[in-house]
Amino acid sequence: MKKFIALLFVVMLALSANAQRYNLGYGGRIGVCNFLGDIGSGGISRNFVYNMNLADTRWTVGGLVRFRFHPLFAVRGDLTYSRIQGKDSDSEWAPRRGRNLNFTNDIIEASGKLEFYPQILSVSDVGFTGRYQTDYQTYFHVGAGVLYNNPKGKYMGEGKSIKLRPLMTEGKKYSPVAFFIPVGGGFFFTHKRQHRIGFDFTWNWCFTDYLDDISTQYVDPSQMSSDPNAALMANQWIPQAGIPDAVQYGPGSPRGDPTDRDNYMVMTVSYTYVIRTRHSFYKRNYSWMYGRKKRWGGTRAKF
Repeated sequence: MKKFIALLFVVMLALSANAQRYNLGYGGRIGVCNFLGDIGSGGISRNFVYNMNLADTRWTVGGLVRFRFHPLFAVRGDLTYSRIQGKDSDSEWAPRRGRNLNFTNDIIEASGKLEFYPQILSVSDVGFTGRYQTDYQTYFHVGAGVLYNNPKGKYMGEGKSIKLRPLMTEGKKYSPVAFFIPVGGGFFFTHKRQHRIGFDFTWNWCFTDYLDDISTQYVDPSQMSSDPNAALMANQWIPQAGIPDAVQYGPGSPRGDPTDRDNYMVMTVSYTYVIRTRHSFYKRNYSWMYGRKKRWGGTRAKF
């Protein structure tokens, strides 16, 4: 992960060094995220977005840098801090309520994306009157990234949070570092050439099934860590009406679904400051950004 972040930093410096020739913007974003995995509102057969629990929506915040190297393409780097969570007690599915597990996970991610700008979905002069200094762009993106995560849980949903990864609740060690593929899209308005307000939706497909510390099956406590919390956090079944008997939560029984890896959704709004450039490429293709301001009568539109 350190090598990936170092490489991303070097790329950002290289882009900054070329700021006098290319369209470069940098800024921040803030929004919400939600998790889809082996815990929470749905059943083992997870049917994508509608199986999410909106009550478990949490926050995300981060920074970005974007380099527009072609009228149709840009590259973007993101550094993001997000929180995801889930609780079986909120589930509509009886076996999950009986399992009674919970988690929170603070995720630090670094990613690079390639953005595609279909010109049919972009407008260089909103209003088509010449009075506006606002540009609208729509884009779609795909990329690759690496994340660091550390799931935590509470016994019976109360008390102090306990780190779950060292407990080996399924008898396995797993890495806190994982790769993921971000896929999504968004749009932004660029006002007065340099101030950019945008919205972005990203679905992060992860190459791990342990963001919630749940993946395969229950194991005997002898296979877990020697920490006394391990057995307590691995199985929190309590007698309740309408849920399966305790034997279905014993060693060898399914605890999660290893065929579906974890993923999470992120929606953000962003502000980006665009560095003004004078390269001939952009004078030809983005003359509306760098041309002289003209005087017009009437009221100037505000965005």
